Amino acid sequence: MTANGKVSDKIVQLSFRSHHNAYKNGDGLETEIYDFSTQPTGLWYKWCQILYGLLVFHYFLWFIPLFVIFWLPYWLGYPLISGMLIGWYTVTYFTTDELHLGRQWDLFRCNRLWKILQHYIGFEIIREVPLDPTRKYIFAHHPHGILILTRIASYGGVFEKLFPGVEVRVLGATPMFNLPGCREVCLWLGGVRADKFVGVNLLRTKNPNLSLYVFPGGSDEIFETEKESKETVIISRKGFIRLALEEGADIVPSFGFGEKDAYHKFTIPKFVTNFILKNFKLPILIFWGKFFTLLPLKGGKGLSVVYGQPIRIEKPVTHPSDELVNEIYVKYYDEIKNLFGKYKIKYGYDKSEKLIIKEARLKTKSTQNVSAQHVKEN
Repeated sequence: MTANGKVSDKIVQLSFRSHHNAYKNGDGLETEIYDFSTQPTGLWYKWCQILYGLLVFHYFLWFIPLFVIFWLPYWLGYPLISGMLIGWYTVTYFTTDELHLGRQWDLFRCNRLWKILQHYIGFEIIREVPLDPTRKYIFAHHPHGILILTRIASYGGVFEKLFPGVEVRVLGATPMFNLPGCREVCLWLGGVRADKFVGVNLLRTKNPNLSLYVFPGGSDEIFETEKESKETVIISRKGFIRLALEEGADIVPSFGFGEKDAYHKFTIPKFVTNFILKNFKLPILIFWGKFFTLLPLKGGKGLSVVYGQPIRIEKPVTHPSDELVNEIYVKYYDEIKNLFGKYKIKYGYDKSEKLIIKEARLKTKSTQNVSAQHVKEN
């Protein structure tokens, strides 16, 4: 935003690192650059980053301290307090907030403590064009990566600085809302379940500023994340495009760089991972980061997120034809290819790095119209 509070029309860059920057002052381009790379020095801050990172990235283990909180009063001789805590949590667990507006907690999501991890990972975020906060949007991000680390780039008030007036809910996998502790973290960060009726209801709420954030590649893209590969593979889908057409929501293409370098991965036979994913909806893989934990490897390039040119959907279409869906599909993946080609060298990728776009295995013949002729590689 500008000094007078208006949304800037320039390219906006927020950087938490001093290297591999897409734009620099003096380039002669219409850019608005925010440099947040300055951080405390000293061993104490490095340990703060590591400890805070271990706590955040192992959020699926938060059921352990939750169990301790329930059990400790009982162990101290206060079983009634334990019973009350368990009863209270049980009520909150079965609220089905993930099927409605969620349970976003802005004090948690916008807390300045997120900057500790944003510095550790070394984020840079680019917004190419401003958005009209009176319109609805579906932010569609590739690639998913193993843990979608690029989510952290939007916390700590960053998203609000880039897109003032735009409020989002993030569509997440069902298992994330079933595990105690993990469920609360996802809800507090604006997560809701990735079901179509949830997205439809959110876009139809009376809140004119509420939009969606989706990861079209989903769990399938996790298995395409290869650290040493010279190819970035993403999985294309059309469901979110059909939803955008039906609800009249503009589509904002978003691309993340550096996600595949965050973890080492052990390759499990594909027939095993496919069976578990198909039957249990769980992506199974063996991976590790720093200290053999889920703390991301701190690479030299950092992670970057670029928000590109929105694809305008002029008005809702009750029953969009396959031809119209395919037309918007091509426009969206053209912009994804454009973002990759425009920024890959700026963010430390080799010139020969390719973007491979694979269509997801679809269930019906009517959705298999767009083939390799358009989205093969860049």
